Amino acid sequence: MRLVTVRAPEGQGQHVAGVAFTAGITEVGVHRAQALTPDGEAREQDVVEFSTATPQAKRFIEALMVAPFYDPASFSFSIRHPQSIFGNHPPRQETHPVVRPSVDVYDELWQFTKVTFSLTGRVFLSSVLLAYGMVEDHLPLIIAGLLFLPYHHHMLGIALGAVLRERHFIMQALLALLITTALIVLAGAGVALAVEPPIEFNQFGAPLSGVILSLVIGAAAGLGSIDDAGRRELIGLAATAHIAVHPAWFGLQLVYGLGKTTELPDHLLMFALNVTALIVAAAAMYVLSGMRGDGIRGFISRIGRSPS
Repeated sequence: MRLVTVRAPEGQGQHVAGVAFTAGITEVGVHRAQALTPDGEAREQDVVEFSTATPQAKRFIEALMVAPFYDPASFSFSIRHPQSIFGNHPPRQETHPVVRPSVDVYDELWQFTKVTFSLTGRVFLSSVLLAYGMVEDHLPLIIAGLLFLPYHHHMLGIALGAVLRERHFIMQALLALLITTALIVLAGAGVALAVEPPIEFNQFGAPLSGVILSLVIGAAAGLGSIDDAGRRELIGLAATAHIAVHPAWFGLQLVYGLGKTTELPDHLLMFALNVTALIVAAAAMYVLSGMRGDGIRGFISRIGRSPS
């Protein structure tokens, strides 16, 4: 369910309403508002508002962004997700939870792939718990670390960026993935400096089973990110549990002695295969669900810069 508000230049409200009707919305509200700038300039705007089910909101937003009259320099829109909507359609239509507008998924994953002080702090501290739990083979500590490790969103960002063919987004998600992986390795090395070997945890599985699990997890994560229903954040535990143990192990072994083990090629191979399989499976779900990048790419090209 979505509440959509579009602010358009004066006289453009009827065009926006026409796009809404074409997308299946049966009623919209149009009113005039005045926009003020810091220098005191005032200009008239048309404000179009309506509430609708998630699929209709998706169709409308993606049609609006490629409409010939749409200009991101003078138009703006917001999409809110209310607790409930009671409109002129039966609940079975109003409450249909999929597919979320691509701009919703795009915006959410941009936030998760931003490299911030908070992100680096959460990754490092979570990885300390994970690495220490692996040394002691203490499952509650491993789970505690994985619960707060925001890792799979970066892989979903790469998958969505590839499907949308938006290179700035791909590079941002890839940067976040690389930095997060390096922080996990660093945290593992820090734990190894304080804790005596060996690493008691050894439940890494085989390459084939790892790829199959990654495909399943990637598909579930991709589907979860396009659905209003459910708890998308819980999928992160499954994804990070399957992949993050490898860079944590590598960090521990950097101190304990990589030369003392013959397992390094296996861990590097499994890590690369698992990450790739998760990205491919998530990208397949985005393609099958009808995620499109026409509007987003058009917005970026018209505005003349990538999101920041």
